[in-house]
Amino acid sequence: MAAGPRQAEGDRRGKSLKLEQSFGRVAQSVRALRSHRKGHRFESCRVHHLKYFMENLEEQVKLLVELQALDTQILKHERDLVEMPENLNRLDELFKSKMTNLKALEDGVKALQVKRKDRENDLESKEGSIKKLQSQLYQLKTNKEYTTMQGEISRIKADNSLIEEDILKIFDQVDAENVKIVKEKEFLKGEEVKLSEEKRKVDEETKRIGAEVDVLKAQRNALTEKIDKKVLAKYDRIMKSKDGLAVVPVTGESCQGCFRLLPSQVIHEIRMKKDLVICENCARILYLEE
Repeated sequence: MAAGPRQAEGDRRGKSLKLEQSFGRVAQSVRALRSHRKGHRFESCRVHHLKYFMENLEEQVKLLVELQALDTQILKHERDLVEMPENLNRLDELFKSKMTNLKALEDGVKALQVKRKDRENDLESKEGSIKKLQSQLYQLKTNKEYTTMQGEISRIKADNSLIEEDILKIFDQVDAENVKIVKEKEFLKGEEVKLSEEKRKVDEETKRIGAEVDVLKAQRNALTEKIDKKVLAKYDRIMKSKDGLAVVPVTGESCQGCFRLLPSQVIHEIRMKKDLVICENCARILYLEE
Protein backbone atom coordinates (compact mmCIF):
# COMPACT_ATOMS: atom_id res chain seq x y z
CA MET A 1 0.00 0.00 0.00
CA ALA A 2 2.93 2.31 0.83
CA ALA A 3 4.54 1.73 -2.60
CA GLY A 4 1.37 2.66 -4.47
CA PRO A 5 1.40 6.40 -3.80
CA ARG A 6 5.14 6.66 -4.59
CA GLN A 7 4.65 4.88 -7.90
CA ALA A 8 1.76 7.15 -8.77
CA GLU A 9 3.86 10.19 -7.96
CA GLY A 10 6.66 8.88 -10.20
CA ASP A 11 4.26 8.32 -13.05
CA ARG A 12 2.97 11.93 -12.75
CA ARG A 13 6.52 13.33 -12.78
CA GLY A 14 7.40 11.19 -15.83
CA LYS A 15 4.37 12.41 -17.74
CA SER A 16 5.15 16.02 -16.75
CA LEU A 17 8.77 15.67 -17.97
CA LYS A 18 7.64 14.15 -21.27
CA LEU A 19 5.12 16.98 -21.69
CA GLU A 20 7.83 19.61 -21.03
CA GLN A 21 10.15 17.93 -23.50
CA SER A 22 7.36 17.83 -26.06
CA PHE A 23 6.58 21.52 -25.51
CA GLY A 24 10.33 22.28 -25.78
CA ARG A 25 10.59 20.51 -29.13
CA VAL A 26 7.51 22.39 -30.40
CA ALA A 27 8.93 25.71 -29.22
CA GLN A 28 12.27 24.92 -30.82
CA SER A 29 10.52 24.06 -34.06
CA VAL A 30 8.56 27.31 -33.95
CA ARG A 31 11.72 29.34 -33.30
CA ALA A 32 13.50 27.56 -36.14
CA LEU A 33 10.59 28.20 -38.46
CA ARG A 34 10.45 31.87 -37.52
CA SER A 35 14.20 32.17 -37.92
CA HIS A 36 14.04 30.54 -41.34
CA ARG A 37 11.20 32.79 -42.46
CA LYS A 38 13.04 35.92 -41.28
CA GLY A 39 16.20 34.78 -43.00
CA HIS A 40 14.26 34.12 -46.19
CA ARG A 41 12.77 37.57 -46.12
CA PHE A 42 16.22 39.18 -45.57
CA GLU A 43 17.79 37.15 -48.37
CA SER A 44 14.93 38.04 -50.68
CA CYS A 45 15.30 41.72 -49.83
CA ARG A 46 19.08 41.61 -50.36
CA VAL A 47 18.75 39.92 -53.74
CA HIS A 48 16.07 42.39 -54.80
CA HIS A 49 18.24 45.36 -53.75
CA LEU A 50 21.26 43.95 -55.62
CA LYS A 51 19.17 43.34 -58.72
CA TYR A 52 17.81 46.90 -58.54
CA PHE A 53 21.31 48.33 -58.09
CA MET A 54 22.64 46.36 -61.04
CA GLU A 55 19.75 47.40 -63.26
CA ASN A 56 20.03 51.03 -62.08
CA LEU A 57 23.81 51.13 -62.69
CA GLU A 58 23.32 49.69 -66.14
CA GLU A 59 20.75 52.41 -66.84
CA GLN A 60 23.09 55.08 -65.43
CA VAL A 61 25.88 53.95 -67.74
CA LYS A 62 23.53 54.06 -70.73
CA LEU A 63 22.54 57.59 -69.75
CA LEU A 64 26.19 58.57 -69.43
CA VAL A 65 26.90 57.20 -72.92
CA GLU A 66 24.00 59.23 -74.27
CA LEU A 67 25.21 62.30 -72.35
CA GLN A 68 28.72 61.87 -73.78
CA ALA A 69 27.29 61.80 -77.31
CA LEU A 70 25.43 65.06 -76.65
CA ASP A 71 28.46 66.72 -75.05
CA THR A 72 30.67 65.65 -77.96
CA GLN A 73 28.31 67.39 -80.39
CA ILE A 74 28.06 70.47 -78.16
CA LEU A 75 31.84 70.76 -77.80
CA LYS A 76 32.36 70.38 -81.56
CA HIS A 77 29.80 73.08 -82.30
CA GLU A 78 31.26 75.40 -79.67
CA ARG A 79 34.73 74.94 -81.15
CA ASP A 80 33.31 75.69 -84.60
CA LEU A 81 31.72 78.85 -83.21
CA VAL A 82 35.16 79.94 -82.00
CA GLU A 83 37.14 78.83 -85.07
CA MET A 84 34.85 80.25 -87.77
CA PRO A 85 35.29 83.91 -86.75
CA GLU A 86 39.02 83.28 -86.29
CA ASN A 87 39.29 81.87 -89.82
CA LEU A 88 37.28 84.81 -91.11
CA ASN A 89 39.59 87.23 -89.32
CA ARG A 90 42.59 85.56 -90.95
CA LEU A 91 40.98 85.98 -94.38
CA ASP A 92 40.21 89.59 -93.56
CA GLU A 93 43.78 90.23 -92.43
CA LEU A 94 45.10 88.59 -95.61
CA PHE A 95 42.85 90.83 -97.71
CA LYS A 96 44.06 93.91 -95.81
CA SER A 97 47.64 92.81 -96.39
CA LYS A 98 47.00 92.59 -100.13
CA MET A 99 45.38 96.04 -100.03
CA THR A 100 48.52 97.32 -98.30
CA ASN A 101 50.62 95.81 -101.09
CA LEU A 102 48.42 97.55 -103.65
CA LYS A 103 48.87 100.86 -101.86
CA ALA A 104 52.63 100.27 -101.85
CA LEU A 105 52.52 99.80 -105.65
CA GLU A 106 50.50 103.00 -106.05
CA ASP A 107 52.87 104.90 -103.75
CA GLY A 108 55.77 103.55 -105.81
CA VAL A 109 54.19 104.91 -108.98
CA LYS A 110 53.69 108.29 -107.32
CA ALA A 111 57.34 108.33 -106.28
CA LEU A 112 58.39 107.53 -109.87
CA GLN A 113 56.19 110.30 -111.18
CA VAL A 114 57.78 112.75 -108.74
CA LYS A 115 61.21 111.58 -109.84
CA ARG A 116 60.23 111.97 -113.51
CA LYS A 117 58.96 115.48 -112.83
CA ASP A 118 62.25 116.36 -111.14
CA ARG A 119 64.23 115.04 -114.10
CA GLU A 120 61.99 116.92 -116.50
CA ASN A 121 62.66 120.11 -114.52
CA ASP A 122 66.39 119.38 -114.70
CA LEU A 123 66.10 118.89 -118.44
CA GLU A 124 64.11 122.10 -118.85
CA SER A 125 66.67 124.00 -116.80
CA LYS A 126 69.56 122.68 -118.85
CA GLU A 127 67.74 123.42 -122.10
CA GLY A 128 67.40 126.98 -120.88
CA SER A 129 71.11 127.04 -120.14
CA ILE A 130 71.87 125.85 -123.66
CA LYS A 131 69.71 128.54 -125.20
CA LYS A 132 71.35 131.19 -123.05
CA LEU A 133 74.84 130.03 -124.01
CA GLN A 134 73.93 129.83 -127.66
CA SER A 135 72.66 133.39 -127.58
CA GLN A 136 75.99 134.47 -126.14
CA LEU A 137 78.06 132.77 -128.85
CA TYR A 138 77.69 135.67 -131.23
CA GLN A 139 78.88 138.08 -128.60
CA LEU A 140 82.22 136.34 -128.15
CA LYS A 141 85.31 138.05 -129.61
CA THR A 142 87.92 135.29 -129.76
CA ASN A 143 87.94 131.77 -131.16
CA LYS A 144 89.12 130.44 -127.83
CA GLU A 145 86.10 131.86 -126.06
CA TYR A 146 83.86 130.52 -128.78
CA THR A 147 85.41 127.04 -128.61
CA THR A 148 85.13 126.97 -124.80
CA MET A 149 81.48 127.92 -124.90
CA GLN A 150 80.75 125.34 -127.59
CA GLY A 151 82.34 122.73 -125.37
CA GLU A 152 80.14 123.80 -122.47
CA ILE A 153 77.06 123.58 -124.65
CA SER A 154 78.08 120.09 -125.83
CA ARG A 155 78.59 118.97 -122.22
CA ILE A 156 75.14 120.19 -121.21
CA LYS A 157 73.58 118.48 -124.22
CA ALA A 158 75.30 115.22 -123.20
CA ASP A 159 73.83 115.59 -119.71
CA ASN A 160 70.45 116.21 -121.28
CA SER A 161 70.71 112.99 -123.25
CA LEU A 162 71.28 111.08 -119.99
CA ILE A 163 68.37 112.89 -118.36
CA GLU A 164 66.12 112.03 -121.29
CA GLU A 165 67.13 108.36 -120.99
CA ASP A 166 66.27 108.45 -117.28
CA ILE A 167 62.90 110.01 -118.07
CA LEU A 168 62.15 107.32 -120.65
CA LYS A 169 63.13 104.58 -118.20
CA ILE A 170 60.84 106.13 -115.58
CA PHE A 171 57.99 106.17 -118.09
CA ASP A 172 58.56 102.47 -118.78
CA GLN A 173 58.65 101.72 -115.03
CA VAL A 174 55.45 103.66 -114.44
CA ASP A 175 53.72 101.82 -117.30
CA ALA A 176 54.85 98.43 -115.93
CA GLU A 177 53.74 99.30 -112.39
CA ASN A 178 50.40 100.57 -113.64
CA VAL A 179 49.81 97.24 -115.38
CA LYS A 180 50.50 95.49 -112.08
CA ILE A 181 48.16 97.85 -110.27
CA VAL A 182 45.33 97.22 -112.72
CA LYS A 183 45.74 93.44 -112.38
CA GLU A 184 45.98 93.68 -108.60
CA LYS A 185 42.86 95.82 -108.41
CA GLU A 186 40.93 93.32 -110.51
CA PHE A 187 42.18 90.48 -108.36
CA LEU A 188 41.31 92.26 -105.12
CA LYS A 189 37.90 93.14 -106.45
CA GLY A 190 37.21 89.41 -106.84
CA GLU A 191 38.75 88.72 -103.41
CA GLU A 192 36.52 91.33 -101.83
CA VAL A 193 33.45 89.67 -103.32
CA LYS A 194 34.64 86.28 -102.02
CA LEU A 195 35.33 87.72 -98.57
CA SER A 196 31.90 89.32 -98.44
CA GLU A 197 30.30 86.00 -99.43
CA GLU A 198 32.36 84.15 -96.83
CA LYS A 199 31.23 86.60 -94.14
CA ARG A 200 27.63 86.00 -95.13
CA LYS A 201 28.08 82.23 -94.95
CA VAL A 202 29.83 82.40 -91.59
CA ASP A 203 27.06 84.61 -90.23
CA GLU A 204 24.38 82.15 -91.38
CA GLU A 205 26.35 79.13 -90.14
CA THR A 206 26.95 80.80 -86.78
CA LYS A 207 23.23 81.36 -86.32
CA ARG A 208 22.41 77.78 -87.38
CA ILE A 209 25.01 76.21 -85.09
CA GLY A 210 24.01 78.49 -82.22
CA ALA A 211 20.39 77.36 -82.53
CA GLU A 212 21.47 73.71 -82.68
CA VAL A 213 23.63 74.13 -79.58
CA ASP A 214 20.62 75.55 -77.73
CA VAL A 215 18.59 72.46 -78.67
CA LEU A 216 21.39 70.10 -77.64
CA LYS A 217 21.84 71.87 -74.30
CA ALA A 218 18.12 71.61 -73.61
CA GLN A 219 18.32 67.87 -74.32
CA ARG A 220 21.37 67.67 -72.04
CA ASN A 221 19.58 69.39 -69.19
CA ALA A 222 16.64 67.00 -69.49
CA LEU A 223 19.00 64.02 -69.58
CA THR A 224 21.04 65.06 -66.54
CA GLU A 225 17.85 65.08 -64.46
CA LYS A 226 17.79 61.29 -64.84
CA ILE A 227 21.41 60.76 -63.76
CA ASP A 228 22.47 60.25 -60.15
CA LYS A 229 24.10 63.44 -58.81
CA LYS A 230 27.23 61.67 -57.61
CA VAL A 231 27.61 59.85 -60.93
CA LEU A 232 27.07 63.11 -62.82
CA ALA A 233 29.61 64.95 -60.64
CA LYS A 234 32.18 62.26 -61.37
CA TYR A 235 31.43 62.47 -65.09
CA ASP A 236 31.77 66.27 -65.08
CA ARG A 237 35.14 66.12 -63.30
CA ILE A 238 36.50 63.68 -65.87
CA MET A 239 35.09 65.76 -68.74
CA LYS A 240 37.00 68.84 -67.55
CA SER A 241 40.28 67.01 -67.09
CA LYS A 242 40.11 64.83 -70.22
CA ASP A 243 39.33 67.36 -72.95
CA GLY A 244 35.64 66.57 -73.14
CA LEU A 245 35.86 62.75 -73.30
CA ALA A 246 34.74 61.05 -70.08
CA VAL A 247 33.01 57.83 -71.23
CA VAL A 248 34.64 55.41 -73.66
CA PRO A 249 33.77 51.91 -74.89
CA VAL A 250 35.92 48.82 -74.57
CA THR A 251 36.68 47.29 -77.95
CA GLY A 252 38.74 44.13 -78.30
CA GLU A 253 39.65 44.37 -74.60
CA SER A 254 41.19 47.81 -75.23
CA CYS A 255 40.15 51.15 -73.77
CA GLN A 256 39.10 53.44 -76.59
CA GLY A 257 40.25 56.47 -74.65
CA CYS A 258 43.95 55.57 -74.38
CA PHE A 259 43.91 52.36 -76.50
CA ARG A 260 45.69 50.41 -73.76
CA LEU A 261 44.92 46.71 -73.32
CA LEU A 262 42.82 46.15 -70.21
CA PRO A 263 43.34 43.34 -67.68
CA SER A 264 40.73 40.58 -67.77
CA GLN A 265 39.77 41.48 -64.18
CA VAL A 266 38.72 44.95 -65.34
CA ILE A 267 36.55 43.46 -68.10
CA HIS A 268 35.01 41.17 -65.50
CA GLU A 269 34.26 44.13 -63.20
CA ILE A 270 32.49 45.95 -66.03
CA ARG A 271 30.31 42.89 -66.68
CA MET A 272 29.50 42.55 -62.96
CA LYS A 273 27.88 46.03 -63.02
CA LYS A 274 28.51 46.63 -59.33
CA ASP A 275 30.12 50.02 -59.75
CA LEU A 276 31.47 52.41 -62.37
CA VAL A 277 34.76 51.06 -63.70
CA ILE A 278 37.52 53.57 -64.43
CA CYS A 279 40.47 52.99 -66.77
CA GLU A 280 43.58 52.93 -64.60
CA ASN A 281 45.62 54.54 -67.38
CA CYS A 282 43.47 57.41 -68.71
CA ALA A 283 40.95 57.67 -65.82
CA ARG A 284 37.89 57.52 -68.09
CA ILE A 285 34.65 55.64 -67.42
CA LEU A 286 34.56 52.32 -69.26
CA TYR A 287 31.59 50.45 -70.69
CA LEU A 288 30.97 47.45 -72.91
CA GLU A 289 29.07 48.06 -76.13
CA GLU A 290 25.97 45.96 -76.62
